[in-house]
Amino acid sequence: MNGHIEASDEASTPIPDVEVIPDSTILIAGGGPVGLTLATVLAFYGVKSVVLERNATTTRWPKMDLTNVRSMELFRKLGLADELRKQGVPSHLPYPVLISTGLGGPGPIAEWQHGTVDQYRTRVASKNDGSMPLEPWQRISQAVFEKWLKGICDKNPLIDLRFGCKVDGVEDLGDGVRVTTTDVSTGKQGQIASKYLGGCDGGSSRVRRSLGIPLDGGPMPVYVLLVHFKSRDLTRLHKHGRFWHIFFVGETGLGSSIIAQNEKDIFTTHLLLPMDQDCEGIGSEEAVYKALGALYGPYPIKIDEVLVRSTYRPNIAISRSYSGCNGHVYLGGDAAHQNIPTGGYGMNMGIADAFELGWKLAAVVNGHAKPSILNTYEQERRPIAMTSIERSGVHMKVHMEVPGLVEGKVRELDADTEEGRRLRRIVHEHYETHDGENTDLGIEMGYRYTSSIIIPDGTPAPAWEPSTYLPTTFPGCRAPHVFLRDGTSIIDEFGRHYTLVEFCSGEDHGARHLVEAAWRNRVPLKHLALVDEKHARTIYERNLVLVRPDGHVAWRADEVDNVTAATEIIAIISGRKETDSISQRAGAVELVMEQAGGVFAFTSTTGLDTQTAQFELEKMGGFQT
Repeated sequence: MNGHIEASDEASTPIPDVEVIPDSTILIAGGGPVGLTLATVLAFYGVKSVVLERNATTTRWPKMDLTNVRSMELFRKLGLADELRKQGVPSHLPYPVLISTGLGGPGPIAEWQHGTVDQYRTRVASKNDGSMPLEPWQRISQAVFEKWLKGICDKNPLIDLRFGCKVDGVEDLGDGVRVTTTDVSTGKQGQIASKYLGGCDGGSSRVRRSLGIPLDGGPMPVYVLLVHFKSRDLTRLHKHGRFWHIFFVGETGLGSSIIAQNEKDIFTTHLLLPMDQDCEGIGSEEAVYKALGALYGPYPIKIDEVLVRSTYRPNIAISRSYSGCNGHVYLGGDAAHQNIPTGGYGMNMGIADAFELGWKLAAVVNGHAKPSILNTYEQERRPIAMTSIERSGVHMKVHMEVPGLVEGKVRELDADTEEGRRLRRIVHEHYETHDGENTDLGIEMGYRYTSSIIIPDGTPAPAWEPSTYLPTTFPGCRAPHVFLRDGTSIIDEFGRHYTLVEFCSGEDHGARHLVEAAWRNRVPLKHLALVDEKHARTIYERNLVLVRPDGHVAWRADEVDNVTAATEIIAIISGRKETDSISQRAGAVELVMEQAGGVFAFTSTTGLDTQTAQFELEKMGGFQT
């Protein structure tokens, strides 16, 4: 695709010349967290990118407020975890979540005490059984996160950021794509041709709609009025104690919530409203008071500044496909999947998308893999998105079930009576039992990829459940973190590209065959030979474990007999040859759809909507467009 495409003179309106970017440069639509992460990953692997973002600056919307453990591990690989933490809530502050009937009431009914990052690190250091993440989570508002990551990208010579450049449409050129653009400040139109395009342009993705790819899913039957504000009225805000989140019980379920964004003066309230409510008739301050007061009526506080407000309709949906234009366009983040805030999966899913797509695109551009490896992006990521989206609905259901559990007697929850105490016990036990909203490590890092570049070893898949991470090197799973005898994490010893972990015991396991095969096929491979690491060997289960750039296991065995066998292994993991046993790769999606008789609705949605190019939610917030 190198060269220059001449403008057509068929139309009366002049068509601008087409800027053709080299095949080795990736075009990215969307400069939010996913697009910026994709650009960062590509640069990490030496690949240039051009990022188009319609907004002149990064987002003002708070959106996501927790970078989860798996995302932090990925940023650690990029060398950015420590710098990211400096932007967020300090490591000595806790992450308490309260359940309340309103700040006008006597106190919380239940609490989830998640502790601090420092305490999390202590647990990681003391529990060296492979079940812990290498990195704790980090509280940071998406508004802060995006600004920080844009600054990182601005300084990288491999990344060309073009903020204020809107994507209008995408055209298939057969061997690539042509993107039409508009300079938001001048109105000048342009066109850019590229071999590969990453569509990371949000929930109303112009890329997805241009390709005619529908979303399956639907909205929740509720409106949410969000107010993001500054307040130093901490005495009244902390009436029930310091908090990260407070979920307020309402008449029909979750009535409202508040998030402490920076442990200083920035907060966000969400007020859930019925579908027939006149949302615009409620002022921002009134909405905050209603959210905080919940069942007790408005709870006034002093608001120093309203930063942004929006009315939106929570939407749970997934793109029918993650790719288009014969494998030259790939969707990531909200362009590919949308979910509600409970669980904090949204942006974190997008970060994992970006890392996955980034290393595979880089492998193709750098000649380390065949383009067919890109087919595995959807094979691997879409079933994981289905699971995570569904789990966010399950977490919301925990809150929505409360009125039913107390037989509709929500206003008696704080009563100083035997009945009030009985109802409080019910709610308290409910939240004690269903406490996985931000701690489901099975969802966050226990997911298992199944695709044509994962080589099964013939053993049964280990049991999986959403709340717990089971350390295993079963092919497709995340390689576990474990501290070696010298105190370093095995993950920190992995290479930038592929890593062959060998547990040496004086026997010949044939590792040299894989090293030779990788070298012959231009697949970068680090041979990590570990001597006398019996504890790590027990957790890693095999003498040889081949780990991909994203930290997931591609293959494992106790030995490889010869270079011919090793060559086939390398060919499969680099997309040069497909495995014979890949039938499960999208099984999660097909099974769910089949069981639903072809009509699928996620938990917390009202049913199935097929959202096509002209689809718009009845209420769409500024951050959803």
